[in-house]
Amino acid sequence: MSEPQPKARISDARTIIFMAILSFVCALILSVLAGALKEPKRIAKDLDRSKQMMIAAQILSHNGYFIVRDKEGQDVPAKYEAGTLVPDDKREIATRDQLMNVYKNRLQPYLVDGQGNLKTFAEAKVDEDQYIAQFHKTGYYKQPLKLIYKILPNAAKSGAKEKPKATGYVIPVSGLGLWDAIYGYLAIEPNGDNVIGISWYDQRETPGLGAGISEAYWQDQFRGKQIFQESSDGKTDYKIASLGITVVKGKVSEVLGSSPKAKSAVDGMSGATLTGNGVTDAYKAVLAPYRPFLLKLIQAYKEGAPK
Repeated sequence: MSEPQPKARISDARTIIFMAILSFVCALILSVLAGALKEPKRIAKDLDRSKQMMIAAQILSHNGYFIVRDKEGQDVPAKYEAGTLVPDDKREIATRDQLMNVYKNRLQPYLVDGQGNLKTFAEAKVDEDQYIAQFHKTGYYKQPLKLIYKILPNAAKSGAKEKPKATGYVIPVSGLGLWDAIYGYLAIEPNGDNVIGISWYDQRETPGLGAGISEAYWQDQFRGKQIFQESSDGKTDYKIASLGITVVKGKVSEVLGSSPKAKSAVDGMSGATLTGNGVTDAYKAVLAPYRPFLLKLIQAYKEGAPK
């Protein structure tokens, strides 16, 4: 009657040992996979950030093909050809190598000091990779030397004796949405005031609501907006004017009409008021430390000498 009991104990012990070995093997496999995928994940994230920056700079469309400005000043589809972009109606999706080549040739990272002066990483004696990785989460705008990207013209030749004039600048933007941090880019014209484009590439907002900040239809309305808000008389005192772009609750045409404030505002998203507030606060907080640099751009543009 008592003989089956030892067999049951042996069976239980074998099961426990088997489960322990299986768990160890699974943990080992997951650890190896995590290590093996770490670098590909980093590369994928870098590629996505590069694409989002080019979307803000109106070099790449949301659909994945290149854009170039024609002689009439209109953005038209383009293809990559011999290191430059040429108009092409086929709307061919850019390859990874093409994307990285255009990114490296057209977007150059710089640092801005408290007086609004541009410095290369070499001039500032700062390690570029370490700086970008270290302050990505906390925000570059909070640093004594703030990150900015110069947009170079199409077909700009690297290594040329004369530095090509910038066609715009891209400022990294970060803030808080409804659920978590949000990260994006804001590209501005050489005049230091008008928006070229924006993008939000890292957000965890509610799908169908706040997540709309990453959609093309919503981002497109930022083009041409002014980051310096005009006063009621239609004039702008750049030294004291409010900086930012306001996401209104509703439609700009209904809330602000044709008032000067409408030039620095965009339509909100239905059911996503808190996300819109987060976007508004992000632009306001990030742009304030860049004011000295923006003032220099405005002054240089008035004098007919964009930096």
